[in-house]
Amino acid sequence: MMGTKIYIAGSYAGRARIRAEASRLAAIGNTVILSRWFNDDDFIERAWDKNYAGRVAETMAMSDLHAILEADMVVLDTFEPSTSGGRCVELGAALMRSLDRKVRVVHIGPPTNIFETLVREHYASWDDFLLAYEREVSSAKS
Repeated sequence: MMGTKIYIAGSYAGRARIRAEASRLAAIGNTVILSRWFNDDDFIERAWDKNYAGRVAETMAMSDLHAILEADMVVLDTFEPSTSGGRCVELGAALMRSLDRKVRVVHIGPPTNIFETLVREHYASWDDFLLAYEREVSSAKS
């Protein structure tokens, strides 16, 4: 269980909080992958700049989809509203992989759409998720 490759999807508005949660997961031995735009504070301006013709956004979107394909777990954070819908696409990619049990999908936060009902693991808070996850890791060790 330790060393799990975890991708976190969420709203750009919550990126500072999500970065902190990613640090908590990394501190217990996981490899955490965030959408590239979580670490790129001027992404919105550059992504849609007419001079780039959307190429920055396209490159980042492909990078994120590849990361989801490589992840052992995808965590969907729904605390802030999504203004772009990107996390819904990320959830869709993860759900498709979960049909063959190739990825574990976790939802943290309030429900925002019907497709989240397809996720089997729901937590009201990051603290709840981390408590359950750390217990799971401890029991796997023993």
